[in-house]
Amino acid sequence: MTRFPLAYAHWEVRDYFRGPGTILIAIAALAAVILVRLPAAAVFESEDTIATIAGQSLFPLCLIVTAGMVSRDLAEGWYRAYFSRPVAPSFFYLQRWLLGGIVFLLYIPLLAAAVAIRTGEFVVPGWIVGRAALLYLLVGGTVFLFSTLTRRDWVVAALLFIVYSVLHGLLSKGVPLGSLARTIHAVLPPYHAGSLDSQLSSGDIRGALVYGVAMVLAAMAVLTWRPMGSGGRA
Repeated sequence: MTRFPLAYAHWEVRDYFRGPGTILIAIAALAAVILVRLPAAAVFESEDTIATIAGQSLFPLCLIVTAGMVSRDLAEGWYRAYFSRPVAPSFFYLQRWLLGGIVFLLYIPLLAAAVAIRTGEFVVPGWIVGRAALLYLLVGGTVFLFSTLTRRDWVVAALLFIVYSVLHGLLSKGVPLGSLARTIHAVLPPYHAGSLDSQLSSGDIRGALVYGVAMVLAAMAVLTWRPMGSGGRA
């Protein structure tokens, strides 16, 4: 069961563009329609407009792209068909997760194209792409890990993100928190690294990369050593 599942890649890409990809395109198209209909006197900077729209939409879109990536197959029994051939489940779902990340990052140039219809300037800010990649690594990695364990993967990820965001916001404002709250903040993934509003140091970026990669590897470990459909997952 070690064969890399490249033969499945085009089917996974098709599924993404027939599902989450359609939503990403629809949101970019809606942004274009709204911007074009605004008063002619309104002036926009392409990068600022992209950052504003992306800042409000990246997190829910990340959940949409990754939700149920393993748990849905377990619940509906599709894994029995996928792995009737000598394909490693860990690599199969890693490939799906990576392709989902590519689809997710394509949202930024789509959004840039939508904004360019109004501003006449097509700009794809590299720093926004980088933050979106960190967000996918952290939030998408959380969903990936919990998707190997529960059908409520995106719900768990959303709750962890909200708890961390609240605690991080309080700590950033200098609000004194108890030891339990500080411990929870310290052990949760550093989701602020994927925020477009955060100022990041090189240490913040390294920490986010290490934490995100660790969650992806943990998900792959579960898929490798825990039989598919066990533990009430199917």
